[in-house]
Amino acid sequence: MQFQPIANAPFGVIAHDLDCASASADDITRVRAELHEQQLVVIRDQQPLTPQEEVRFYRAVYPEGTSIWRDQRENPWERYKVEQGNKAGTYQIPSEPGVLVLGKGEIDHHGLKVTLGGDRTAYGKTAGSQVLGGGALQWHIDGTFYGHAPGHYTQMRCIEPPTGEGHWLGHLGHSDPLWCPAGATAFASGRIAYDAMTEATREDCLDAQVHYLPRPFETTYSLANSKNGLRVIDPDAEARYEGGNEASGSAFNDPAAQVYPLVWTCPDTGRQALMPQPRCLAFLEIKKGAGREFLGITASRRLVETCMLPAVSADNVYIHDWQAGDLVLWYNRSVWHSATGQLAPEDRRIMHLTAFNARNAPVCLRD
Repeated sequence: MQFQPIANAPFGVIAHDLDCASASADDITRVRAELHEQQLVVIRDQQPLTPQEEVRFYRAVYPEGTSIWRDQRENPWERYKVEQGNKAGTYQIPSEPGVLVLGKGEIDHHGLKVTLGGDRTAYGKTAGSQVLGGGALQWHIDGTFYGHAPGHYTQMRCIEPPTGEGHWLGHLGHSDPLWCPAGATAFASGRIAYDAMTEATREDCLDAQVHYLPRPFETTYSLANSKNGLRVIDPDAEARYEGGNEASGSAFNDPAAQVYPLVWTCPDTGRQALMPQPRCLAFLEIKKGAGREFLGITASRRLVETCMLPAVSADNVYIHDWQAGDLVLWYNRSVWHSATGQLAPEDRRIMHLTAFNARNAPVCLRD
């Protein structure tokens, strides 16, 4: 097995000559090391994998993983979407619930006879999926951000890519638009965001904590994203902020509410990454002299957006053009990602997703 940097990409490698179904212990060790160093690993030609083999490979890479992140029997957000009258749109394979099937179109797939990418009214949209139909970016980290810590790794495999035309992906910082093939996934690096900061800003971020909303996806269900996908927009909160009337935040009296550092450290490499989850965050808690203070919700969102912005310029974003059989693993504790949308009505897209929660919360380690 050999690793090759992805051409013209700011991070990530391609693993050559690896069969995920028969990967050795040495193969797994090397893949994990590359994930920590290079943040993203592409493994091509994995069409023959069964769902069970997918999960077996993922568990070999990530034996510390706990429960299934988007388990539709347990995850309150998945249940909430259906309760609002939306079709689930994504489904677990009955014989292997560790694999979530997502995408677009009617399928008869491993016992699933469903329509993927069902009706959505969430995230400021009255109809259609924001990330599949609308083309709006939504930079995020996989995880519930409530009750469970976000996992270390996410794995996706392409079963059937769309055949339609791509589009120009705009709103990438202040840079020019970036060509995006149909159904592609965009990736950005929290390490790049951290490295782009001034020394003073880095110090402030290293001292900052993020207080995440209780049941965050339900709380922000009806709110749209900014065009660059880095901020949730609440018109009422924005108006209070603009009028100078925004109140400071405070800690939540909910034992399942999450508080994480704004900067996460990879324990194997020591590399730092700016890792907020924009849709879920409520308040930043920052150092102020010898004490601590809370910012307001819009002030927190805008500050995080400013810090993330350099990492989503066109030169710093990797767009993965999915081919059938591609399996991509990424280090979910240093990489943000987003669907890129604008699929045509006739396009089909079938993807497998495997992602587990973590036992341990992310940490920020100082020198």
